Amino acid sequence: MLLVRTIKVRAKDSTGAYGEWINKTFEVINAAPTISAFTASPTRTVKDGKFLVNITANAADADGDDTTLEWQGRTEGDYYAVGTHTIKVRAKDIAGAYSEWVSKTFTVVSNKPTVTLTATPTRTVKNGKFLVNISTTSNDADGDAITLEWENKAADNYYAVGTHTIRVRAKDSTGAYSEWVSKTFAVANSAPTRPVITRTPNGNCVAPGTAVTITASSTDADGDAITYVWENRPAQSHVYPLGKNVVRVKAVDSTGAESPWSAIVFFVADGNGSGGMTLTGPDSTILENGIEGATITKYTFTVPPVSGHNGNDYGRVRGYNVLTKQWDQLDYGTTSNGITFEKSLNSGLYSKLEFYYYTNHSCMYQKSNITYSVEYFFE
Repeated sequence: MLLVRTIKVRAKDSTGAYGEWINKTFEVINAAPTISAFTASPTRTVKDGKFLVNITANAADADGDDTTLEWQGRTEGDYYAVGTHTIKVRAKDIAGAYSEWVSKTFTVVSNKPTVTLTATPTRTVKNGKFLVNISTTSNDADGDAITLEWENKAADNYYAVGTHTIRVRAKDSTGAYSEWVSKTFAVANSAPTRPVITRTPNGNCVAPGTAVTITASSTDADGDAITYVWENRPAQSHVYPLGKNVVRVKAVDSTGAESPWSAIVFFVADGNGSGGMTLTGPDSTILENGIEGATITKYTFTVPPVSGHNGNDYGRVRGYNVLTKQWDQLDYGTTSNGITFEKSLNSGLYSKLEFYYYTNHSCMYQKSNITYSVEYFFE
């Protein structure tokens, strides 16, 4: 800015006389300031949902005058909401000269984070629950730090058998959230199948002193390892005592799931009247009272023949029907000397058996052992 000024001066003495006017012309120069280095840089620093923008501006004055800056569109604290903003600045020097307005446009961006979720049940068990491998992948386009928020997620990732749904969302350091992502998974566990017992020798009567080998087999639909829990089987091959012997077994998988029990009944007896029930009169009955919680699926019944006997004998097997609460005849046969019955039954029907033999000749008394074997089915 250029201003031309003229001033005049004259002298006056003590008598009041004036000299001639002398004129002087001069120029007053003042350069307006200018704006330099104006920047506006958004940051990821957040307060009350707004982002800090680093704003700087410098003013230059050719005359070296002090300057001040005047702003338009600048917020207190320099925090701005997401969106596009324009701010202006100009400089003013001490003489009141202004620079031109200089504007700067900037955009505050905040992208939502994203997250993916997987949940894979395993066969690892703790306290009756199964480990589920849960993993996430999260991303933030702005590079903000991310934390995850969960719903229905177990602290140790172990879940009970059943169907479960978990949810997760990502939150970035600016407070932006992803959408909820859910995953439904099923924790399944099948108990092992009911064991099938194999006994060798497998007749209903085992000679005293004979080692009896008893094994069991079961399968598990989940492929879990199986162990067997036995009752009255000290070893796989064992010499059992005289008389009636009951052996039970159940299968247990590596998760602790148990099958129903299976059981067998067999006799250790010899031909001299020990171990079984010896005929002492015309009517001889053995009652198999059953095992609680089980029904009978197979039996054998044997009355061995006695040399020289020839009578009007008969044998009979009856079963107690748990549905009708009545005794049903399952087997009947006439014979002249000893008898054998063998039959398979449907499970869930008979809980007890009555084995009966009639002979009218005393030549069988004290000589023939009545023995039987039974296989049980546990519901």
